[in-house]
Amino acid sequence: MATEERQTRAAHNQALFRSINESVRAVSESGVPSNETIGFLCECADTSCTQTINLTLAEYESARQVPTHFPIAVSHEWPDVERVVERYKRYEVVEKFGEAAKAAEEIWRESSAEND
Repeated sequence: MATEERQTRAAHNQALFRSINESVRAVSESGVPSNETIGFLCECADTSCTQTINLTLAEYESARQVPTHFPIAVSHEWPDVERVVERYKRYEVVEKFGEAAKAAEEIWRESSAEND
C-alpha cells in the first residue's frame, strides 16, 4: 500500500475512534469526578485494535486540543504516519504528519462544522 494511502487511512481510522470517544466523554462529563479515569478506546491507526486506555477527562481533553494529536495505548504508534509527542505510564499521544495530518485536520474541520 502506498504511503499516502496508508496515512490517509490511518487518519480516518483514528477519527472514527475519536468520534466514539467523544460520545464517551459527553456521557461522562456530568458525573465523573475530575481525578477518576475513564476507559477510552485507543485511537491508534489499527482498525482491529480494541484496547482501552484509562484517562481522566482532563487528559483526554488535553490530547484532543490539536486536531492531529491522538491518545493511544503505549507502543501503538505507526512511525510511518505519526510520531509520539507525549509519553506517560498509561498512554501516549501521537501527532500525525504528511497526508495523515492533512486528512485529520480536514476531518476535524468537517466535524466541527457539523457541530456548530
